[in-house]
Amino acid sequence: MMRRAAPLLLIAFVLAACAELRWHKAGADEAALTGELSACRKLAREKSVRAGNLGLPPVSDPRFGAPAGPTQVEQRLQERQAADACMREKGYALVPVER
Repeated sequence: MMRRAAPLLLIAFVLAACAELRWHKAGADEAALTGELSACRKLAREKSVRAGNLGLPPVSDPRFGAPAGPTQVEQRLQERQAADACMREKGYALVPVER
């Protein structure tokens, strides 16, 4: 699992270094953005918990082999992806911050 997540994390860090991004939707003010982003993050966290991701490290007991379940990094990545999908469904897009 980590082998698949490592390239994604590397790409995320490279993109983050290149440009700062923010959510944008025509006609939406900061209050609407803040409220909808908060709601999407809450929904993503609830989905994660329902899937059994409690924010804990995977269980690792040498008697039972390799750890079962996603790592904390993978859990956070899944939550972030779910929140991003929620924002896109609401009509927002990530755009570079103008400087």
